[in-house]
Parts: sequence; structure tokens; C-alpha cells
Amino acid sequence: MPAPEWLATVPGVTREEPLARHSQFGVGGPADWFAQPRDVESLTELLRGGADAGVPVTMIGAGSNTLILDNGIRGLVLRFADRHLRRLDDGAVELGGGCMMPRAALDCARLGLAGLEFGIGVPGTCGASVYGNAGAFGTEIADVLTDCTVLTPHGESVVLDGAACGFSYRHSRLKDQLRGHVVVSARFRVHADEPAGVRARTDAIQAQRKASQPYGVRSLGSVFKNPPGDAAGRLVEATGLKGRRHGGAQISTKHANFICNIAHASAAEVLTLVELAHDEVMRRFGVDLEREIIVLGEPAAVAGSAVP
Repeated sequence: MPAPEWLATVPGVTREEPLARHSQFGVGGPADWFAQPRDVESLTELLRGGADAGVPVTMIGAGSNTLILDNGIRGLVLRFADRHLRRLDDGAVELGGGCMMPRAALDCARLGLAGLEFGIGVPGTCGASVYGNAGAFGTEIADVLTDCTVLTPHGESVVLDGAACGFSYRHSRLKDQLRGHVVVSARFRVHADEPAGVRARTDAIQAQRKASQPYGVRSLGSVFKNPPGDAAGRLVEATGLKGRRHGGAQISTKHANFICNIAHASAAEVLTLVELAHDEVMRRFGVDLEREIIVLGEPAAVAGSAVP
């Protein structure tokens, strides 16, 4: 069955879905086809169907660290919506791939389970956090993950332990050698503690995040990985670009390694600031900053103009 005919028969699949609606950053063109499977079985069927029909499949999470370009994404875009948190015992919890890390941090605090407090500072899904080895304020996924269940591009289930994930700074094998594999659930090490104490630590991390990073606005970041022995935000700020605006996008006035969508920004406007910050840091300090954000999709036909 041709791809359009197959997708038109699948319940819940929409056509030309604006992806800005499904991104915390609020930027992005349409997906040719879009669905939010709520369980592993539905996701498996869509992955297998896409593979059989030759339809490219792209997974997205919450969009807090992903920039979707203005012409959108071709093929089928999926956002996995399994948000369960299951207490396995006093030493382990399981999160669905679509579970938001801040929600998991708060739920664990309520249950008196310590270990995921840092999740309050990771504004993404569990699946995306495993994919990018996300972290905040001194702890990252690699420090607490026991194992995760992934689906291959053909819908086969595989369990990967931490070593098999190949974690490094903001990286896992899911970005290269296991590209196209989808995290559907993950198990994390926790330990029992007084709920009030866990919540106090969670609140302290949240307060630190509010004090040091843009909060309550649509922001994309961290834009760049920190280079060895330095901080990307410090380098961008030292170029004088903190607060620089281009169209509806602005390098944050609070933390220069974040870009904010302050007035219906386009992806082209955001990328102009990303490239400007990279080039100025390279010119001033000789540091070649590596992007931490993920860029997906196709650019608009006419690129944004350079910032003077």
C-alpha cells in the first residue's frame, strides 16, 4: 500500500500538523504526517509500517532542546505519549519514554524516593533525556540509569544497560551507532528518603535554575555544549552578544547559552543567532563551540538575513 494510503488508514494520524504546537519552544513548520502513540504496541505498529512503506520516521520529545526548521519535517513524525511512572521497589523506578523529567522529579519526591531531583532542571522527556544524556546541576542520566528499553527502526524491542548506551557528555550511542532506535521506557536507581527532604532538594535545584536560566519564557538551550574547562554561556556573553535580538528571537539576557522565542520567532531567525554566537566566539577566542541543540527538518526557501 502506498505511504499516503497506509497512513490515511491509521487512527490518530493527522496531515500537515504544525509542529510548533508540539514544541515547548513554539517554533517549527508542519509534519507531513503526525501521531502521538500512547503505548508501545501502537508505536511498534507505526515504526514497522513506516519501515515497510519506506516512509521516513522522526521522533520528537518536548522540543525544549530541539529546533524544528520552518519548512517542517517530511514523512511521519511521532511523539511518544507514554508518561507513566512506576515504582518498582525502594531502589528503582520506571519511566515511560514520554514522561517529563520535572514531573518525575516531583512524583518521586512525593513518594519519598531520592535520586532524580536533578530532573526538575531537565525540561524534556525521559526518552529524549536518555538519548542526549541530559543533565542539570551536577547530575546526568548516565549517573542514575540502570537500563532502558528501545525499539529498533523495525519495531523490535531491545534492552540496553548503561554501558550499552555508551554515554558521554550530552551523548549516547542512540545519536549515532543506534540512530533510529526509540526509547520507550527506562529504569533508574533511587533510594528511600523522607519526602520532605527530597522535595527540599528538588525545590533548591528549581530555585537555582530560576535564578540562573530563563524561566517562564519559551527558550531553547543549552544551545552549545560547554567546551573543556570553560562554559559556553560565559564565552558568548564575553563577545557582547548577551541580549542580542534578531526578529522574534533573542539571546537570553539571563544566560547567554539560551535563545528565547520572544515574538513568534522563526527557526531561520534562531539559527542566525546560533551561527552569530558560534562565529563570534570562534573569532574572539578560537573556540569552536559544538551545538547541543538538535536541528530537525527543512529550512525555508529564503534564509533569514545576517545580523549586522
